[in-house]
Amino acid sequence: MSAEAVRPFLPTLRKVERQLGLPIPARVRILRELEFDLEQHRARLEAEGVAPDEARALSLDALVPDERVLRELGRLHTPRYYTITRHFSDDRVRRFERFALAILMTALLVAESLFLLRAGLFTDPSPFLWPVIGLGGVSCAIIAWEAFALWVRGDSRLAREAPRVLLLMAGLTLMLGLFGALVDTYQVAATPDGMTSLMPRSFDWLVRETALLSVAMVLTLVSGLGWFALTQWLTQVSGAHREVLGLDSTETALQEVQV
Repeated sequence: MSAEAVRPFLPTLRKVERQLGLPIPARVRILRELEFDLEQHRARLEAEGVAPDEARALSLDALVPDERVLRELGRLHTPRYYTITRHFSDDRVRRFERFALAILMTALLVAESLFLLRAGLFTDPSPFLWPVIGLGGVSCAIIAWEAFALWVRGDSRLAREAPRVLLLMAGLTLMLGLFGALVDTYQVAATPDGMTSLMPRSFDWLVRETALLSVAMVLTLVSGLGWFALTQWLTQVSGAHREVLGLDSTETALQEVQV
């Protein structure tokens, strides 16, 4: 049995969805409410003795919003960010967003550096510590940008590269930390005195490498949590979008690329 037979209002829901220029969570909520109202109205008419086909047609005529109502819905559910920035040109808004992202990334790097400085981890830092901090700053900036795009700007694209990039950044950060610790240890052990020279300075060496590995693991965890949060949210929204429109995975993938 087809989805249209079980849910006779699906074609109408799909048509209305294409006319809603809104973030997908808002679309899903509106479509669910519309389908519920249509089903209730049809059931009430059928209970009064109206034929099923006629009850369906009457429900559509009574409840499906026209273009004017859809425009009003779009206006009411438009993210506030667009209400604030609508008086500015798109180029100016994009320049502002890029500038804000650059400021945010710089602030994150400064905050990370100040925290490590106050913790006394810059007394004798590993040369690999700065690249690790840089990767962590990029990961935090990506998380912040994606959060802004999804929950402030209301970006409707569900097919996004950011989760994969975050997963890659997490792996790179951890690998760089481990690689740096191995290289530092090898360089100390490769001195003319070998491991003998390491023993008197073992505490300094241990603090330096522990700091490097700790920072790498913390920033890897931040990237991993960002990846997990974004992936779970996108999966949940995609599943709700697929369910309300009665789409299979192939149809959903095509729609998600297009929205």
